[in-house]
Amino acid sequence: MANTGRKGGGRAGRGTPQRRSSRTWFFALLGAIIVIGIGALVYVTTHPTADPAARSAGPPLPPGSAKGYPLGNPQAPVHIVEFADYECPACANYSVVTEPDVRSRIVDSGFANVTYFDFPLPMHKNTWWASHAAACAADQGKFWEMHDRIFAGQSDWNGLVTDDPVPILEGYAKGLGLNVGTWHSCVTNRVHQRDIEASKAEAERRHVQQTPTFYVGDRVFAGSVPYDQIRGAVDSARRAVPAGAHTP
Repeated sequence: MANTGRKGGGRAGRGTPQRRSSRTWFFALLGAIIVIGIGALVYVTTHPTADPAARSAGPPLPPGSAKGYPLGNPQAPVHIVEFADYECPACANYSVVTEPDVRSRIVDSGFANVTYFDFPLPMHKNTWWASHAAACAADQGKFWEMHDRIFAGQSDWNGLVTDDPVPILEGYAKGLGLNVGTWHSCVTNRVHQRDIEASKAEAERRHVQQTPTFYVGDRVFAGSVPYDQIRGAVDSARRAVPAGAHTP
């Protein structure tokens, strides 16, 4: 009589349907996780990066191997270094709004020279193609013309509007009078992959956190800085140059 009413009470026994059901769901969930994990591993190992233009062409490059693209008198008293991404809106804004004044009033006047370095960012899927387009234009003496055209047309070829920017960039090459066949072969074969990687590595070595980033003398500026800020930094750097070292 003492056991009456207690049979089956409390926690379910080992063999009850409730316990078996819980174990079935657990193993089903575990199996699903394993299948998903294997599928993800297979995908990663059998698929290239989303942007084929960004695939590495070899081992990491040593510091100091980045060449960049210079503009202006090599003997100018001040050197401006720019790290930028062709698909970066702030970089395009600087290129279109501020850079013309920097070139005409600072670079052409001999107060400073500029070196541009590529810093393609991972969130911009077409920026590597743009870097290749400009590098291959440089082979034909028209880096800066292509640089300007790419930034001016950013809204036409960026990753939000097309998955294949090369035909659009090729149109720019044709408009600039380049040998399009030579240019196209250079771009699609990623001839300057290592140069772009070297520039990216230099930006990382300097811990660049934002594009565009500018080094003017001993000062660093990030973002689409206005002309007056660049000019002020150049003038300050010029005053720091020893007497008699000014070229202009």
